[in-house]
Amino acid sequence: MLETVKKALLIPVDEHYADTEITAYIDACKELIISAGVSETIVNHPHPAVVTLVVIYCKTFYGFKSDGSVKELPKSFDMLLKQLLLTKGGKSDVS
Repeated sequence: MLETVKKALLIPVDEHYADTEITAYIDACKELIISAGVSETIVNHPHPAVVTLVVIYCKTFYGFKSDGSVKELPKSFDMLLKQLLLTKGGKSDVS
């Protein structure tokens, strides 16, 4: 998944300066999805929606500056997470 995210962030796959930071974001997003109620099986054998959620999450937070420009996850992230919960079981009370 690291390669997919790097491509989405327009970072060449053979550049490794941000791998640790990006991997941390990928792991954080997966934990968020699991804590919302999606099974670990779906998250760890990525469903296309999981890959999209991870890309949105990483694009939101990679290079984050504390200027308040990113206050919350994009609405598309929340909507897609709700859809994944509804189609793959889990809690449907995601806000």
